[in-house]
Amino acid sequence: MALDNKSLETLLKQVASGEVQLPEFQRAWKWDDDRIRSLLATVTLDYPMGVVMTLQNGGPNRFRTRALHGTPPSAADREPELLLLDGQQRLTSLYQALLSDRPVDTLDARGKEIQRWYYIDIGKAIDPNADREDAIISVPADKLLREDFGRKVTHDLTTVEGECAADLFPLNITFDNAKVAAWHRAFVRADDVNWDRWPVFKELVLDRITKFQVPMISLGKDTDKVAVCQVFEKVNTGGVSLNVFEL
Repeated sequence: MALDNKSLETLLKQVASGEVQLPEFQRAWKWDDDRIRSLLATVTLDYPMGVVMTLQNGGPNRFRTRALHGTPPSAADREPELLLLDGQQRLTSLYQALLSDRPVDTLDARGKEIQRWYYIDIGKAIDPNADREDAIISVPADKLLREDFGRKVTHDLTTVEGECAADLFPLNITFDNAKVAAWHRAFVRADDVNWDRWPVFKELVLDRITKFQVPMISLGKDTDKVAVCQVFEKVNTGGVSLNVFEL
């Protein structure tokens, strides 16, 4: 067993490629909108999000596997190198919100299935007196923000210009340098004051995400299958519990 830090960007790209997958006995991913917003606030502040545990794939005791929810179909076509024992909810949420090019599949407060994009309000993010969770904005799949019971569109975020006008940065492009650079150019063109605001936002938010480190416990591929199941049962206290028969 080894404990090491891995960059969030590297880990999420391993999830996207299928290099990191789930053992088949893991239950389905199911996190609601509020939890995702809270997790994104944690990462943008560079606060600890907890340890991730993986098992090196292969060895005498093999598990059937599946790719994480929302990853491209190609992710399931490869043989994974690592199996995720603890951290499914967090990494699936972060992959979908920070790296995917499609809206996040999640749940509202009543448990209804919804799709959301996640943005960060630049003004609130650079305000030292603002609550960071208030700066994380959950946006419907059509990227239209409405009020008056949905009758009035207040912001159209379907274009970069619309995002800049609303002062809302799309978090799913954070790790794409070319898209961030293009968004930056549009943002400073939108208003002269943004020339001074952008470097502050980059330092307080974007740099913290791109440099974010995830502590990871790695179990070797020769770890006994019974031991793996016992570890899994103990560490997965935040998800849906599996009984001994299921394990």
